Amino acid sequence: MDLLDLLSACIEQGRTAIAPALVDADERQRLEQLHRVGALVETQSRVVICPRCEAHSVRIMTVGSGFCVDCGPVSLSPKDVLRLTPDGDWLRRRIAQALHLTKDQAWMLVPERVWRLGDVGRGGGRHRVLYGQKLTDSMVQRMLLAMWQTHIGRTRAVMVTTSPTDRVFLPGADVRLVPLGAAFRVRGTGLIADEAVWAGALGASPRVDQIRIGPFGPGYRDVLLPGESVPIPLTPAQSALLRMLWERRGQPMHREMLMAQAKLDLDKPVQAFPRPKYPEANRAYRLLVRSNRQGEYWWAEECAESTSDGY
Repeated sequence: MDLLDLLSACIEQGRTAIAPALVDADERQRLEQLHRVGALVETQSRVVICPRCEAHSVRIMTVGSGFCVDCGPVSLSPKDVLRLTPDGDWLRRRIAQALHLTKDQAWMLVPERVWRLGDVGRGGGRHRVLYGQKLTDSMVQRMLLAMWQTHIGRTRAVMVTTSPTDRVFLPGADVRLVPLGAAFRVRGTGLIADEAVWAGALGASPRVDQIRIGPFGPGYRDVLLPGESVPIPLTPAQSALLRMLWERRGQPMHREMLMAQAKLDLDKPVQAFPRPKYPEANRAYRLLVRSNRQGEYWWAEECAESTSDGY
């Protein structure tokens, strides 16, 4: 699980007292990394599981000691009482910084659930950026819809959320829901925006008078599918894979050669196109790429003619 996916799960599950000592080594390592960057902060638990019998709760009496109904007085180490809790202020500040919204002040729209972080773009391309958590509650959704006209209006919106997007229903609201783990990546002590995801969320596309390279935009940063008019943004890895196959259309490439020439360390090309994170790029991959059981990949023949001379 990605760091931000883990953080999202902690927030959605209401895990406000996460015990690193009680999880497996892999999850503990990721929790500690989130703690180091500031996404999780330390708290002290008042009740813990007895470290001696591991069966009963221990109420902390004084620093370093507690009482178990079976074991009696027990000694407690600092790690026994250490808990981690998500820092919502850190998350909203880092989202705003990654999107260059530091001049805007976050407004709470729904108490402890939805915040307005600011606007990106200008004129007709302006979008209002929101952050929402625990949105699967129908009451929260109704509250947000009730204030939509007065607080968002006709401005298109992008909602970064820790909630499962398929369980959030906002009928009539012009909003694009983007999972936190898809929209950003952890870098250093902050976040960076995923350019391809945000280009898709904001509906960004190159000017129509820019020169295209076959089905690709300048720099192979997007791909235009046959019969469509809106290019699909690509990540550098996705771009490299599709470019290799397009330039050798009609000639199958073995998986190992394809990965070597694209300079990627993946088992299969489709791993660069995860559907939950890049649904449109995944759709492009499914349409444009074919493969067989011998590990060979090639540009789809039915798309070769329509993409050979550009659009």
